[in-house]
Amino acid sequence: MCREGLPQAGLLKSSTRAVLRALDSVVGSVAEFNKCAALAAEAPRGSKQAPESRPRSRRDSFTLEEVAQHSSEGDAWLVVKNRVYDVTAFWPVHPGGRVILTYAGRDATDVFATFHAAASWALLHEHRIGKLAAEDVAATPALLADFRDLRARLQAEGLFRASKAYYAWKAASTCALAATAVAVLAACGGTWAGVVASAALLALFWQQAGWLAHDFLHHQVFAARRLNNAAGYFLGNVCQGFSTDWWKSKHNTHHAAPNELAPGNGGAVDPDIDTLPLLAWSEGMLDALASARVRRLLRAQHYYFVPILMLARLAWAQQSVEHAWRLGKAGRGWGELGLIGLHYSWTAGVAFACLAPMQAIAYLLLGQVLCGLLLSIVFVQSHNGMEVYSGSKDFVTAQVVSTRDILSTPWTDWFTGGLNYQVEHHLFPTLPRHRLGAVAPRVAALCAQHGLAYEACGMAEGMRRVLACLASVARLA
Repeated sequence: MCREGLPQAGLLKSSTRAVLRALDSVVGSVAEFNKCAALAAEAPRGSKQAPESRPRSRRDSFTLEEVAQHSSEGDAWLVVKNRVYDVTAFWPVHPGGRVILTYAGRDATDVFATFHAAASWALLHEHRIGKLAAEDVAATPALLADFRDLRARLQAEGLFRASKAYYAWKAASTCALAATAVAVLAACGGTWAGVVASAALLALFWQQAGWLAHDFLHHQVFAARRLNNAAGYFLGNVCQGFSTDWWKSKHNTHHAAPNELAPGNGGAVDPDIDTLPLLAWSEGMLDALASARVRRLLRAQHYYFVPILMLARLAWAQQSVEHAWRLGKAGRGWGELGLIGLHYSWTAGVAFACLAPMQAIAYLLLGQVLCGLLLSIVFVQSHNGMEVYSGSKDFVTAQVVSTRDILSTPWTDWFTGGLNYQVEHHLFPTLPRHRLGAVAPRVAALCAQHGLAYEACGMAEGMRRVLACLASVARLA
């Protein structure tokens, strides 16, 4: 990883914690009412938001085949450590949203351990309905056993503990980008060169704030999740204008099912590849298309791909506002929308205070377009052009075959926010960004030991592979 010069923890560390606690008191209630938000945002108005409670089975054990029959919203079971749980009544209030349904009818042992704090294990007990039948309790596959052993060793070595000084430095240096953008606009806003330079800095600030929000919302920084959420709401909603609840629901599902399609119909389980009718990432996705007109469009997807990336931030901003509005209409409160409103207040305020109206509008649009490109150029190299699969895989295999690392340099480590270590991040999402480089050789060795292809390449090669994938699918459309 990039060895950036870090200030001493001391005053900066304690000041950062004090600021986050103050912010926590303001937005903590937002996190609470959003525990049910993913469901509320997606359910049609007036629809039933929680399945009716029903008597649970009194049997002691269940086969995997029986568990697999309970894989819907109205009837959801899963397996964790050879115990069977009925989460039908729990999933609407699951803090992580609908992602829990991704593993309905399946063994969720590793994905549960990866995403949840130790205290979460106790919450499982009230939903337990039995154990896995003896004939289905097989020996743990060697790959999963070695992965669990590696995770335990990383925990014992203290690698899941974040450096607060590192994150204080990252927060300060990221906010410095915003301050520099404002200073350039104030000093040189009378020229188009100043407008473009400031918009580029603003776009870079939004990108880097996004990576930082990502770290906090994966609970990489603080042991107290409320502090992580408070920082996430500030960096996500206020700094970027994105709905944190919208992002959590979408991103958690992506982690649970990267590049996964629903068996049979080719529909995307992973929302990050739910890009039809504009983009198709595999022949299986084409199976979901009946329109000849859309297929003709897709034959040119590798040509219009990069221009589409420029519009990504605008699309995500629109989806965030829509999601936050739905939360309020569903009775979940207006906190998310209020925080997004603060974002547009400060960005528009700066632009119109320094520029004539038409210049201000051009400035804000340019920042949006540039940031869309800066964000997307990192996202697409992480998974696009990797295996797109249908049906379940074990947790480790699913993460590795669908994910690509970008080779580490000081530039890529900084520009990508550590997401160039995408394989490591997907296997250990709560591992702090500055630990990923140390873990990468051990993950590569694990993959080599078990015959899993561990893909890593430079950024230019990564983009070439993405475009080559689009072109190959386009020929099949």
